[in-house]
Amino acid sequence: MKILVVAEMQLGKLKPSNRATIRMAQDLAAQDGGAFSMVLVGHQLGDAVGELNKFGAETLYTIDAPAFEHYLADTLSDAICKLVKEHGFDRVLGGEATTARDFFPRLAGALDAGMCRGVSALTQIDGATCYQRPVFSGMALRTERIHSPIHLVTVDPTAMGEPNEGGAGEVVSFDAGVSANENVKFAELQRAASERPDLSVADRVVGAGRGIKSADYLDTIGKLADKLGAAVGATRAVVDAGWLPNEFQVGQTGKAIAPKLYIAIGISGAVQHAAGIRGAKTIVAINKDAEAPIFKIADIGLVADLFDVVPQIIENL
Repeated sequence: MKILVVAEMQLGKLKPSNRATIRMAQDLAAQDGGAFSMVLVGHQLGDAVGELNKFGAETLYTIDAPAFEHYLADTLSDAICKLVKEHGFDRVLGGEATTARDFFPRLAGALDAGMCRGVSALTQIDGATCYQRPVFSGMALRTERIHSPIHLVTVDPTAMGEPNEGGAGEVVSFDAGVSANENVKFAELQRAASERPDLSVADRVVGAGRGIKSADYLDTIGKLADKLGAAVGATRAVVDAGWLPNEFQVGQTGKAIAPKLYIAIGISGAVQHAAGIRGAKTIVAINKDAEAPIFKIADIGLVADLFDVVPQIIENL
């Protein structure tokens, strides 16, 4: 078994989802008694190489070229495909994120490989490694087995523990021989400007639901978030109403997050939203409906009118 972790960068920094992927690679290598390697693709990688090369990988391949300055699915998948073929990797792991959802299926097609996405655990059946992933909004686990020689897996970033630190591996520059695609060019990156922590990696998140009743109350939500040094998240109902852009959406069709603290304000707790916060360490729910599903998963529940309680919390912080 030859394992390769595809590490990703965003805005010049390593993505937090890499850590769960590395941990699964470590677990997979331990089952096989072997090692794993990593690859980092981008342009002017700089300090990212040193940050990544501390988890006991046998080899860290770097693909550093102007063609990889910005994410383009075809260019990235072509480069990874060449590396996999030349070095005979048969297990390729990446983080379950927007970009991986885009280029991993392309990679699977190019390699004629089976693929499992959003994997949260490994298991053994009849001597073969199988992959478990949540389905039905996290209400059940499905075990899948890949029968092709090459396995492609994207890892649920909220399901795995932290990777174990180890020695540094050999850093090898790999010439992917891939040039920019003249038919597809990077145009621009649009992102919401905010001084708050990134929702994907924040230790604290304040979530707003339909119960806040209007976009006007988001100012109060923001004040609470700022007091806590937290990011702001939202349910799909809030996003669909146009109160916040979709990059704030948490849930099955939004972001999956794993903060140390998640405060759900005016959120009923539908399974689609619950699927996005199952990695949270502590969930605090504020809702005036005592029968709201959010209380079934909350560690601390407060049955109260949020319009009375939230200002009091802000005042006392």
